[in-house]
Amino acid sequence: MASLHGLPSVLSFPTLPVQLQKDNSTRSKPRSPAAALDPLFQSLLHQHPDFDMSPIQLVTDRNSLRNFLSFASNGPGKWRIDVDMINDTVFFNQWEEFRLMMINGNQDSGFGHAFEDYVTIKPPTMKDIIHYERVARYELGGLKCLVRFEADACLSADGNDEKESSSIPTSDLPEPKPSNPVLKPPYKLVHVISRGHDINPDQIVEIKSYSAPYFNTKKTLPQLWFAQTKHLCIGRHKNGRVTEKLEMRDMTEELQTWEAAHQEELKNMMRIIREVRDIVKVKRRCTVVCRTVEGVKCLSVFERGGGGLVIRKEVRERCWREEGGARLY
Repeated sequence: MASLHGLPSVLSFPTLPVQLQKDNSTRSKPRSPAAALDPLFQSLLHQHPDFDMSPIQLVTDRNSLRNFLSFASNGPGKWRIDVDMINDTVFFNQWEEFRLMMINGNQDSGFGHAFEDYVTIKPPTMKDIIHYERVARYELGGLKCLVRFEADACLSADGNDEKESSSIPTSDLPEPKPSNPVLKPPYKLVHVISRGHDINPDQIVEIKSYSAPYFNTKKTLPQLWFAQTKHLCIGRHKNGRVTEKLEMRDMTEELQTWEAAHQEELKNMMRIIREVRDIVKVKRRCTVVCRTVEGVKCLSVFERGGGGLVIRKEVRERCWREEGGARLY
């Protein structure tokens, strides 16, 4: 099930100290990749019924961009990204083992999930929501992009940080209205309902916990930059025990400094993305694999068979209105 609009959890400043329980490895739940993009298009068409995808050159999740940047920066990691194309729009989809997307990220996350749960409150109508995603639209290296990312929380709408007073009014929320389900055997049905309301991008907060003597923003800055998120909430724990007050940072200046200092890496990343885009223009469906071969970091592009991107016919017809319609390969 996916909710249009939806609502993120609200940041709270709870009573301290607290002892957190280590994250449960079974907390994350898989979702089918067969209709992974259906919530994106349902949300776009719900808010912008005449939305035209023709000018959009890249649709991606944030983590795929982070992976390409890591490779362009000689960073660590191995990964696979499936690439598809509709007309001139390229889609990056992070691939997970057994084709399951683990919604809450790394299973071995220590106390990260427990910390996030403790310092946030879910709105009353969103108790059953597993996570909250947003889409940012911007130009990256000359490519017009839609970037999907998970948002941890938002600031309290009334500016009150007390946990008991952080609820969001719900009297004006409409009743959920299911859309037609998406069915692609052997995957499960995906239902889309309408509830929640728009949240200003400036209200979004990224939440991080750490146990080291100080917090290192090296890995966090690209994550914030690709999502255009300026608020960072950090909390320190020792073996899950939180005693120190949470710290709020406005990362605007640091993001500008990071961008200026990483122009070479960003240019390399865009060069690689453009090369992948040129390949998929010919092959229409491929897979990008990053791995280490004989001690050397390599990026390989393979033509991909089997099932491709699943986007409903009516969505393709509405979003790509160029002469000849949408061409999905």
